[in-house]
Parts: sequence; C-alpha cells; structure tokens
Amino acid sequence: MLGGLTLIGSGEIAAGMAKVHRGLFKALAGPPRPVFLDTPAGFELGAEAIAARFVDYFAQRFDLPLAVASHRRADDDPRAQAAALQAVARSNYILAGPGSPTYAAQQWKASQVFRAVIDRWQAGVQLVFASSAAIAISRHVLPVYEIYKVGQELHWAEGLDLLGPFGYELAIVTHWDNAEGGTHDTRACFMGMERFGRLRGLLPERAVVLGVDEHTACTIDLEKRMGQVRGRGGVTILRGGEERRHESGASFPLSELSSAGRAVIAVSAPDSDRGSLVDPIARASAHIADGELAAGLEAAAGAAPPQVAALLHQAARAIENEPRGDETEAALLQLLVELRAGLRVAKQWALADQVRDRLAALGYELRDTPEGTVWERHRAPREP
Repeated sequence: MLGGLTLIGSGEIAAGMAKVHRGLFKALAGPPRPVFLDTPAGFELGAEAIAARFVDYFAQRFDLPLAVASHRRADDDPRAQAAALQAVARSNYILAGPGSPTYAAQQWKASQVFRAVIDRWQAGVQLVFASSAAIAISRHVLPVYEIYKVGQELHWAEGLDLLGPFGYELAIVTHWDNAEGGTHDTRACFMGMERFGRLRGLLPERAVVLGVDEHTACTIDLEKRMGQVRGRGGVTILRGGEERRHESGASFPLSELSSAGRAVIAVSAPDSDRGSLVDPIARASAHIADGELAAGLEAAAGAAPPQVAALLHQAARAIENEPRGDETEAALLQLLVELRAGLRVAKQWALADQVRDRLAALGYELRDTPEGTVWERHRAPREP
C-alpha cells in the first residue's frame, strides 16, 4: 500500500501549519512516529540548529518526540548511516525540508537512507516534503541557489523523479507566491515570473509545472489519483498552454499533472515497474528496526558480495538457533534487580555496584531508566 505524499511550499513548522500536520496524522494507521531527515541542509554549518527547531515544534505543538535521521551526505560514516536507517525504519511520518534542492537531489541519488525512505513510502508511511526537499523529488529541479545567489545561466538540474514511474513528469516549484523581494518580483521560488517564463521555455514540452504557494500543502494520493490543497494559499499547474489554479480546500484529479504521451501507471504495478530505488538494504533496515535481526541479516545478504553474504547468512542462522532464556532465568534476574534496588534505597552503594558488576561479568547488563531498572542478556565475555 503506497503512502501519501504531501508537498509544502514553505512554513512547514509555522503555527498555522499545525492543523495541516494534524490532518495528515489522522491518515496514519497508528500513532504518529515522525522523523526529520536533514539531508537538504547537510552542507550548512547550522544544520543542527535547523533540526532542533523541528524537534521543538513537534514537542510544543503536538507533544510528540521527533526523531532526527541525520544524513548529511551519501558517503556518511557507516555508523551514522545505520542510525539514520534505524530512525527511518521506525517512523510512519517522514519529514524533510529546507536547504538546497540540487544538493538534496545529488546526495539522495546515491543514498541507501533515501532508498529506505522510498521503501517505507511504498509500505504505506506518509512523506511530507517541504521547500527544497519537495523540489528535489521533481524530474526537473530548479537550481535556486545557483541562479538566484550565484548568478549562473538559466538551467534545470536532474532530479530524483519520484513520480516519474507513475507517469508524471514534474517540475515542482515551492515558494510560488513569495513576496520577500519587496521592490522586485520573487515569485516562483525567487526567480520572478519574467525569468521563470524563460526557464519554463527550457523544459521539455511534456513537462508539467506544479507551483505550491507558501504555507500551503498539496497532498498527492496516487491510489485515488487525486490531489488535495490545504493551508493558506493554493497551487498552480502549468501544462502545455493551460494554467489551472486550485485554492485551499479544493481537490483536483491527478490527470491534470499527467504529461501528454506518458501513460499513468497503476499503483498496484509490480515494484520493478514503480521504480528502482528500493533495495535489500532498505528492507534489511526495516527488519532490524522491528527487532527481526535474523530476517534483517538475510535481507542484507542479498546486497552483499558472495563472501560477505555467506557470513551474513551464517550470522542469521546463529541468531535463529541461539537458545532463549526461560521463565526461571527471568525470575532470578528480576529477584537480583529488586535486591540491588533495595541496596540502593539503603544507600549501600558499594554492594549495589558489586551486584551490577557481577551480573555484567556473567553477561547480563543492568540499565537504570526513569521507569526502573531493566536487564538485557549478552554473551558472557570469554576467559583470557
């Protein structure tokens, strides 16, 4: 089941957009488990501050923890990629936003983390891409920084073409009604309408422009083949010689986004027809995040060289054959946990630490949490 895709023109963490997020939460199968993907701003020195603003917004507006899948570059350290994969695999509401559209597209093209995002989307989670992230998933990416800030010649960059396999060849343009220029036109994502007209002339005739106003969301439902507009403004669709406008509260058929001569592919088409971004690593990440370690290793083996694949299969078999702790073991451990808790209450710190250390030597880790002490079994260290 394919999840929803919502494009936000800007203001994704503005006060007035909270209603939009709440409406999208209602479409989820379970409680919201949101995650913020920071790649579009991965080149910025203030990337941490950007993520922190998103975390604060979700805490204050929705009383929800927002996980951060920190994935600055496609060649991030493997440990950092593992953490990002874990965060994505546990989520059902994936949010990405500010930064550079071209940078995001370049990094995501070679990214296992982004392939995991697409895998989660194809499994039914919500994608909410705002501003630069929304532009990056176009077939034709507007190089905002390069033209507006650097002064490069007018051109389009190659995007991720997320909706291309479904028959939609889009140039998504956020900040469509921007008015920050004051004395000069900054509509069409700071390009101005005169310059954007020349830019549009560089697009293939079959390309369709989808302009999304600021503080406005456009949800694309590929299963129902309908679009819905929420928020403060509206969306503008430029297709051939036609221009169509849909204001907040309106719905429209996705046929308005389809390119002449391109067949619209049904959502129920096989994965091989819907895109090539999903790979075994993405599925392995989802299994591991769900606690299915053996299944995750088996999936990862599908993307590994033969020698490594053999080791992964061996590790999966070892995990499946590992004996499980019985009820007696759990009862004894709980008794020792309670004993240690009593020693701590009596301020017998040395004895309490001795209980913890002896259990650690036997392969049992005790961890103190706000809800109490929990234990986890590890393999006992080998004798030297």
